[in-house]
Amino acid sequence: MTQSQNISLSRFSQLSNIPKSSVYRRCGELGIDTSSGLSPEAVALIKADFGLVQDEPEPAAISPSEIVPSGFIQPGQLATVEAHDITLPEGFDASAMVRFFDGVTGQATDTTKLVAIADLALNAVNSAMDQKVQQQREQLTQAEKDAQTLAEKIAAAKTDLKVKALESRMLADRQTSATQSAESLFADLMALGKPAEGNSSQS
Repeated sequence: MTQSQNISLSRFSQLSNIPKSSVYRRCGELGIDTSSGLSPEAVALIKADFGLVQDEPEPAAISPSEIVPSGFIQPGQLATVEAHDITLPEGFDASAMVRFFDGVTGQATDTTKLVAIADLALNAVNSAMDQKVQQQREQLTQAEKDAQTLAEKIAAAKTDLKVKALESRMLADRQTSATQSAESLFADLMALGKPAEGNSSQS
């Protein structure tokens, strides 16, 4: 037997009215190889296993001649049809037709340019703000530096002024002492040559 005499599981299922899954499962149980379909021996074994005695007659093939009468189709040649290229008339204005049927004209703006202008404006604002913030940072840094410098100068000046004030007080005390000493010496000088009070009365 050749493989051309084998029938598929689907065909056998149609002829025997047995589900294909049942046929496949039973073939597996009986050890029948179904990879190339069912051989006549396998078909006989399966039929006997399922209790099918007589072969189901296969439907007779229908010849095309039985459907279409002989001579119904006859060769023929169609007449040549003259072809013309269809083109728009010269001077046709599509926009004029659009205006004729749709006269509504909405407001249209090149929004792409608006976006570009907005980008330029925002970039300019950001640049100006960056410059302002940078200037503020520089001013703040300088102010903090100057405040620290002033604090150091004032602290040094206070210390220096306290030292000088102490020195001034000491100098003032010495000046007072020296002045009083000079006045006392001058008074002693002026007293020289004055007669004593007792002697003047006797004379």
